[in-house]
Amino acid sequence: MKKFAFVSDFDGTLTDRDFYHIVMDKYLKDWAWDYYEEWKKTKKINVDFLNRIFGSMDRNEEEILEDILGLPLDPYAIDFIKKVEASGGDFYILSAGTSYYIKKLLGHFNIRNVTVISMEGRYQNRGITIMPDPKNEFYSSIWGIDKAKVVAALKARYEKVYFAGDSEPDIGAAKAADCAFARNDLKKHLSEQNVPFVPFNKYNEVDEYMVRQGMLK
Repeated sequence: MKKFAFVSDFDGTLTDRDFYHIVMDKYLKDWAWDYYEEWKKTKKINVDFLNRIFGSMDRNEEEILEDILGLPLDPYAIDFIKKVEASGGDFYILSAGTSYYIKKLLGHFNIRNVTVISMEGRYQNRGITIMPDPKNEFYSSIWGIDKAKVVAALKARYEKVYFAGDSEPDIGAAKAADCAFARNDLKKHLSEQNVPFVPFNKYNEVDEYMVRQGMLK
């Protein structure tokens, strides 16, 4: 059994903002935020919602790539990922978005040895289409991917599994992990359910905590 895995959500956790929020602000100002508020009254922010937003970008693929490469990555994230690897751990990105933009950003920063668990996506009709796979062992009919199932599977392979997230789709994974780090809305969700967590804002705080615990060099 390997020493440990660190599993991180992408949008709003490894980055300071969700990609779909940036798209809404930049291209869809006339209707997107009203649509977002109306959607949230009765439904969760799921694949159907994201496909409506990403499918409305009306940009060529080069323009979309420019937006992806401009995503505000946590300034401590790259060093933290390297430190996990140097300490005998494996780093995973677990996202209910799409690997389409995650892998492009990782490539841009030359981030290697990271496993991305997400949904496939493609450039289509001047936007991005997320494509959940109902046959995938981690499929969720709500989010497209069930993060709790992923963490549970990893716990069979590692002595410890850490998880970091920021929002509602991360609740199950935070509960399943040996230790959860939470920022933004996830702190409220976990507090309401009396689930223990370590609050953080930037990855240097996660780094410091894991050094104190003897997990990172």
